[in-house]
Amino acid sequence: MMTLTPAKQAELHRALRDAADDHALLAAPPGMQPLAGTPPLPTAHIVDSELHIVRHKDSGCVQFLFPSSAQGLMSQGWDWIVQATLRGKERLTQAMIERLEEHNKAERLLSLRHGYGKAATPAELAAAHGRKVLLLVHGVFSSSEGAFGALDLQPLLARYEGRVFAYDHWTIAKTPQRNALDLLLLLPANAGWEVDILCHSRGGLVVRSLLSEALADVARARAGRIAQVGKVVFVAAANQGSPLASPEEIQHFLNVAAMLASFSPGMALDIVIALARMVVSAGFSRPSVQALANGSALIGKLDRGGSLLTSANSYYARANFDYGDSLLERTGALLSRALLDTANDVVVPYANVLLPLTPPAPGHLLNFGSEAQKQNEVWHTEFFSHPATRDFLLKHLG
Repeated sequence: MMTLTPAKQAELHRALRDAADDHALLAAPPGMQPLAGTPPLPTAHIVDSELHIVRHKDSGCVQFLFPSSAQGLMSQGWDWIVQATLRGKERLTQAMIERLEEHNKAERLLSLRHGYGKAATPAELAAAHGRKVLLLVHGVFSSSEGAFGALDLQPLLARYEGRVFAYDHWTIAKTPQRNALDLLLLLPANAGWEVDILCHSRGGLVVRSLLSEALADVARARAGRIAQVGKVVFVAAANQGSPLASPEEIQHFLNVAAMLASFSPGMALDIVIALARMVVSAGFSRPSVQALANGSALIGKLDRGGSLLTSANSYYARANFDYGDSLLERTGALLSRALLDTANDVVVPYANVLLPLTPPAPGHLLNFGSEAQKQNEVWHTEFFSHPATRDFLLKHLG
């Protein structure tokens, strides 16, 4: 049975401390530990201006009761326990959102020869001048360690002679385009990298932005810093967005993210809660989230513009996951039927991982399941723990 680990308990505590600091926290059980047999919040007590964080009494899965939309979970009777109640009409500013993200991680370029805890030094960046480099770019609500921690880095470090870097960046305070520009500005102006890239989830849009000719500011910053693009591996990448990021589905998206963040290091529970607070207080207004939606303005611009990405240098891993017969189903979480009715990995539709008008070359595609056939081993945050993914990366990178 899944339960909240101490690390996930710490993320939840951090999110509620942030809410208390912002005067948004209205109520939380002492120590934030559910009491055995505690009933869920009565529907009659739900206030339109409040956001309720609840936990499944058996699995520990965290979900949200949004104002005026609580009937779904409440209909499950006594399975859910109120963890905290937040004031929904607080005014979250950009500075507050950045502070919430900074509690999870600082923005920096990591040198993975030291693990995930140390920023690349000027000397290490200088030593990579004009050399072959591997760059890792994580996804939404995540970090480099959260996304790629299950990978065995040693073979990759050996192949790239230690020149393996990862970009820790904010995913709700900034757009993918801004992330790409900030990444480039961390490199020496004459870095001349010959770069291979491994990305996950929303990281696909950061990489598409990084290598686009349609984003003039990014293209200018790339000149001199990236001399050549080698292989780019998109794992569960939101290259064509996700329907869950649309205004109509954002609450489902947050509950999907909360479910995954409850049990996987690949998503941070405190950042998911921060976005839930923002959606309740400000509505669907963050460009960073809007960019993830199917047909977003950013995706349209990337689709229409030129790119350094081609069929020859693009590789993909994707999954069609059977939620209905899986460990995740037993968390009790409610998912959007709009997504469950399509081939998907719980977050990104199966077809949306591929770049448009760029069919994958033979041998460049790793599928878990197919468009018609689901599987229940690999979902959005679990690719890098599977041996087939590791074999695929070692076959093509380095």
